Amino acid sequence: MIIVEGIGHVSIPVSQLEPSIEFYRDIFDFELETKKESEAILSLDSFKIKLVKTEVADRSLAVLSFVMDVDDFTEAIEELEEKNVKIVKGPEGTDSGESLTFLDPSQNLIEIFYSN
Repeated sequence: MIIVEGIGHVSIPVSQLEPSIEFYRDIFDFELETKKESEAILSLDSFKIKLVKTEVADRSLAVLSFVMDVDDFTEAIEELEEKNVKIVKGPEGTDSGESLTFLDPSQNLIEIFYSN
């Protein structure tokens, strides 16, 4: 078994770096740590994402999935609608709660969900 101490970051392909940075800062309150010409590291507490400017490929799976409680889930949907974020699917029931998927500026799918 390979022993790891945690996840360094999750890479997300983006077609436009600046709008993507602003999206993750505005919607999820990520903080910009570093920025280069074609990539940026953002953090939310100890969780980090690396936005990498690239030609984006497969968009059929959510690149990030955020768990929240039911009240925050409802408020998040309202905020996404107020900010005219493109909701792709949901809210819809799951085996134990609800989920919703929406698009970031590079058309990556992001999921939010709660479990009972």
